[in-house]
Order: sequence, then structure tokens, then C-alpha cells
Amino acid sequence: MRRALGLAWVGIGLLGSVSAAEAQPLRVGVVQNAMPCSELENGQPRGSAVELWQSIATQRSWTYTTVALRTPNAAIDAAANGEVDLAVSCLNIIPERLEKVDFSIPYQEDSLAFLSRKTHQHQLLPLLKHLSSDSTLQDAIILLMGITAVGAAVLWWIGKGFHHKDISQQRRSFTFFKGWMMLVVGSGIYKMGDSPPSMAIVTLINISRLIITSIFVGTAATLMFQDYQPVDLSEKEWLIRALSEGVAVDGGTVSELWLKQQARALGQPALEQRIEPISGDEALIRALKRGTVSNVMADTGRIQRMSRRINDPSAYQISAQTFNRTPQAFVFGSGLSKAKRDQINLSISTMRFSGALEPILKRWNGA
Repeated sequence: MRRALGLAWVGIGLLGSVSAAEAQPLRVGVVQNAMPCSELENGQPRGSAVELWQSIATQRSWTYTTVALRTPNAAIDAAANGEVDLAVSCLNIIPERLEKVDFSIPYQEDSLAFLSRKTHQHQLLPLLKHLSSDSTLQDAIILLMGITAVGAAVLWWIGKGFHHKDISQQRRSFTFFKGWMMLVVGSGIYKMGDSPPSMAIVTLINISRLIITSIFVGTAATLMFQDYQPVDLSEKEWLIRALSEGVAVDGGTVSELWLKQQARALGQPALEQRIEPISGDEALIRALKRGTVSNVMADTGRIQRMSRRINDPSAYQISAQTFNRTPQAFVFGSGLSKAKRDQINLSISTMRFSGALEPILKRWNGA
């Protein structure tokens, strides 16, 4: 009986300690200077990841205290060491981190991107050289000249020459050339002949000219503006050039880890010395505006937000990005119970399925 009573008291004590632990406020780490995901403003947490957590805590009637964490990497270490029960921000799920901590189910995905100072605006001669080397534009010009030349020859044959006073020249070859050029540009083509066969040929040539001209204009516009489209960061030549110009990277993040790995893989140790880890959007923008570096790198969501906050956005562009996207989630502290982990995952899954999560992310990403 004494042994049974002793075991009962031990059991009651264990249950009491578990209940007390469950009643304790959760220690929630919030990564600073990581907008639009998270930051602490005057001690108050804010951001898309913070609002998501606050919604979950309200649903579950959980109380919590906030712990400021300097960087995403510091958040991983704090969770692994049990210093926080949950780390909140847009924390990328990568193999190096999975070796240390457990993540919640992802609530969004993001890529990495560069915000760069434009080295020059479009200049006329380089632009014309670029356009002249495009095979589609070359083919369009050849096709236009060929169709109009054949059409001019047929019209010349049908009408025994071009007899309109606005076309006729002293030499027959000059008259033919002028009629040909009129077909090319589409000016005064009604003067090429007034017989039904001539009018039919002029109409066909004009339709062909309009189609070819549309192709030419569309291709030229695409080529003119393609420099403003982000390139793929897997292009080694572009990455080498960017690193040689200097890159300020969001310190203590996946961006820093990824960029340093890429610099080592290029086999040029000097390039790694051109990477400058900086924490916080304001510090990154200052480095770019002062010309300390020509590029900054961070998650695409943060880069887009920074690009909207620059006073002279026309002088900068999102120049490159990774087109593979990495899932992002909360990080569970080592001491967080399985029951609470399951409840957090269930809440995230429910909010994603019901559509309640999307407005939160859009609101902050567009801010």
C-alpha cells in the first residue's frame, strides 16, 4: 500500500508539473529587421509572420512573451538551444537548418534576389547594335524587302511601268526604285496602279507589310526592355561581375550562406571578400545609395519592399533572382511539446486551406 501510494503521489506530481509547464506563457522569438516578415518596432512585434502567429495564438487562447532575435541564424540557434519555444519570421527551410531544428509546415515560399544600381541607361548606339544583331529583326527586314520587291516587279510588269507623276523619274530605274520604296513604307501606294489586278496586289502587299512590321516592332520592344527583367542567378558570368562590384547581403540569413557557397564554387577566393554582411533594410539601402556596393541581396519579398522605399527607384532595378523557391516556416524550440507543434501545424494548414492566410501575406508584402 505504501508503495502504491508513493507511486500515486509521483504520478500526481508529474501531472502537476506537466500542467504547470503547459500553463506557462510561450517564449516566442521574433527576428528583428526582417520586414515584411517580422520586426520589433518600439518593442512591439509586427510583420506577416507575426500576424500569422498572433492569429494562431488567439485561436488557441495561448499566452506568450516576445524575445527579440537579431538574425534568422540566431533564431535557429535559440530554438535549437531551447532558449525560445518558437521562432517567428520567414525562416527558410534548408538542409543545414534541418540538421539543428524542426520546422512547422510551410506557410509560403520565396526566392533570393538582387537589387542593383543601374550602371547606365539605354544608350542609342549600343541599343542599335543590339537590335541589328537579332536574327528575328534581320529576317523581318529581309522578308519585307523581298515581298515588296517582288510586288513592285509584278506591278511594273502589269502596268508597263509606273506612270503616276509623283512616282515617275527621269530614269526608269529610279522610277522603279521609288515605287518599291513606297511599297516598303506604305506611303502613296494607291498611286501604284488603278486596275483591279494592280489594286489586289497592292492590298496583299500592304497586309503583308503590316504583319511584318508588327513582328518587327514587337521584337524590338522586347529586346529594348529585356534588360529590365531579372536574370537567373545561376548565370556564372553575371554573378562574377556582381560579386566583383561588391554585394551587401542580408547578414545571418540564407542569402549570406547561399552567396558565400556560390563564391567558393566559382573558385575565386577574392570574390568572397567582396561580400559584406549587413543587417536591416535601412542599412542595406544606405550601402547601395552611397555606392559602397553596387548590389544588395536578400529574400525576394524583402528586395521588392526595399525597391519601393528608395527615393529614386528609376536608378535601381531588381537585376537577378533565383527561380527556384524555398519553403518558409516557423521554427519549433527543442522544448516545445508535440501537442503544441501539432496544433500549430493544424492551424497553419487550416488557414491555408480556408484562404485566411493569403490576405495576411498580401497585405504585408504589398506594404
